[in-house]
Amino acid sequence: MKVALLGGTGRMGRAIARQLSRDNEVVIGSRDPARASEAARLIHGAAGASYLGASEAAEIAVFVVPYKALGGAAELAAALTGKVVVSAVNPLRLEAGRLQYGLEEGSAAEELAGMLPGSRVATAFNHVSSLFFEKDEPVAMDILVAAEARETFEVVGRLVKSIPNLRPLYAGPLSQARVIERMTPLVLSLSKLNNTGSLTTKFVSVRDKGQA
Repeated sequence: MKVALLGGTGRMGRAIARQLSRDNEVVIGSRDPARASEAARLIHGAAGASYLGASEAAEIAVFVVPYKALGGAAELAAALTGKVVVSAVNPLRLEAGRLQYGLEEGSAAEELAGMLPGSRVATAFNHVSSLFFEKDEPVAMDILVAAEARETFEVVGRLVKSIPNLRPLYAGPLSQARVIERMTPLVLSLSKLNNTGSLTTKFVSVRDKGQA
């Protein structure tokens, strides 16, 4: 697939782009095309472009922008019409020295869907630190994907599975992004409070070997 990483010059964007470039054609999108091209030079086979250029070129787009920059997505509505769009955006705020979820209601993914009425919006990659994607091969982990239609999940699931050791799990409609996004400050707090280093999610089934 041809994948646009919108906000791909940041640490998370570069890390995901590197992993996705194994089996996908990656275009890094930035407000500054020169920065995008510079980041792309470090990733085999990747290209750099403006947000608009990357959106027009891609079959699927992944938003890895800071939440405060998400409002600019509305300008890309025409370019992303008919396409699958993934939100990896986490609205976080620092409160009393601890990261907290930044919204009183709703989710960033639902806000993005409102700005892109012609796109099929999903959420994924929210609760994974860039450190995991900076390794040559990520550890086994589960990626929770929320989307209105199962067909949208299937597309995002193929993208997730193009990265080694990742398993996509369907979490239900896009409203479940409210739960998924809120997992991020919890996971960050768990790693800090228990001095474990970065944590991520892996669900265990009773069907797995060694389980009751």
